[in-house]
This record gives sequence, structure tokens and C-alpha cells, in this order.
Amino acid sequence: MIKNEPVLAFAECQKQVAEYFGCDGDFFIKPLLNLEWAIKEEDDFHFLSYWTAEGKKTDAVVVKRGGKPMVYQTQAYTMVVAIDCVKIGFIFQNHKNIVLS
Repeated sequence: MIKNEPVLAFAECQKQVAEYFGCDGDFFIKPLLNLEWAIKEEDDFHFLSYWTAEGKKTDAVVVKRGGKPMVYQTQAYTMVVAIDCVKIGFIFQNHKNIVLS
């Protein structure tokens, strides 16, 4: 580990985790090691569900690359690359819209 350089150490650790799972590291890593989790497939989508220590369920959409869900497994760990979505209502003024062709 790179002593007294927390940013460089963090970047190096992320690189090591990506190498461990054999994937690109173009995403944030959120370790949830002690939580229960499940993946389910519906139609053409895969969803990750995990439960907090308080029992609250959170759903996320699993990202696909090349048509395959980004789920990486080793003997001890599974990494799922997913988008932990929130619903956002975007409100704009109608007279300020731009039509793209």
C-alpha cells in the first residue's frame, strides 16, 4: 500500500479489485459484504436486490456489456455491476426545449 497517499492507495486498490474479478474497473465499488442479496431475471433485464441490516430492500438494475449481465464470481465473492436507481422527475419550461434531429 502507498503510505500517506490515500488517493493513490485507493486508486491502486480499485485496480487490484478489478484484476481480482477479471474485469474493467470503470465503476464505483460499494462493498456490502455482510448483506443478503439475490439476482432475478425478468424479461430481458436482471435485477439485483439486497437487504440492509434493518431489513430494507434495495433494488438495482444490473448493467449489461455485450448483452451479458456484468456479474463476476470468484470462489469467495461475487461482484455485480448495477445501477442503484432513484426516480427523478425532470421539469422544464416548454418554451425552452430544443428539438434534436
